[in-house]
Amino acid sequence: MSRVSLKTLMEHALEQKYAVGYFESWNLESAIAVVRAAENVKSPVIIGVCGTYIGEPMRKYKESLTVYQAMLSQIAKEAKVPVALLLNESDDEEMVIQAAENGFDMVMYAPVFATEEVPFDELTKIQKRIVEKAHKNGTAVEGEVGELPLYNSATGKLHEGEDTDPELCAEFVKETGIDTVAVSVGNCHLKEDGMVTINYDALKILAERIDIPLVLHGGTSIAREDLGKAAAMGVAKVNFGTGMKRAVLNTVKKYLAEHEIDQMDPNDVLGRGGEKDLLVLEQEAVISYVEETIRAMNGENKAF
Repeated sequence: MSRVSLKTLMEHALEQKYAVGYFESWNLESAIAVVRAAENVKSPVIIGVCGTYIGEPMRKYKESLTVYQAMLSQIAKEAKVPVALLLNESDDEEMVIQAAENGFDMVMYAPVFATEEVPFDELTKIQKRIVEKAHKNGTAVEGEVGELPLYNSATGKLHEGEDTDPELCAEFVKETGIDTVAVSVGNCHLKEDGMVTINYDALKILAERIDIPLVLHGGTSIAREDLGKAAAMGVAKVNFGTGMKRAVLNTVKKYLAEHEIDQMDPNDVLGRGGEKDLLVLEQEAVISYVEETIRAMNGENKAF
């Protein structure tokens, strides 16, 4: 089994009471490491990239969405477990539609880091346009109702969010035709300590009221025991990214502290693929993180 649809993944996750992890990559090595981890624990997985990051106007070098899709698609094709592709949280409607046309299995429009909030009526119109075009290509669409708090690790400041209103969420789902919906129930973007307090009463109401799969973003902020509980309550997908990058950065920091790289063969440090290769160690950090997280979401041995 390799490439599968998001619809198939979500249905299987709900039936088997686990959550599929979306682990956001930023280069070839991180994407491959995610799939290797999923293969190790025999779990379905979702791979992809952040549309807001790769489309960032201040980015020094312009990125090609087509190249990312081709890379991720080939990795999924060669995988030994079910894999689907996601363009996550793009604030560019055209990019989202392009991703649907280019072969991503699911796309998401979400102006998470926008300086100005998109009015709900306007967001509804945008989502309806995206759903119409994406569904014609067989691509699923994720939406979001509510606003996650946003933590700035550089300053320690927290931008307050807004919990998901069940009635508003149900209306949005019905009006737009989205396939999954990300909800805000205490989870937080970019927070790394796993110490948020999940509002299980609110999650229970949403699971009973909303008839499409629920998604939690900000997975790094959620305690491991809460991941499994949320999955058992009907959360079909959880997003991770920040924690993976922190694991890699800690690996690099430790490597530089323990090695005299000025006295090493640069090919041993980068590219040879041996025990001293920093890229290998970075992948192993991601693999460990992903394996642990999949187990916490009850995803181990759920490959089909």
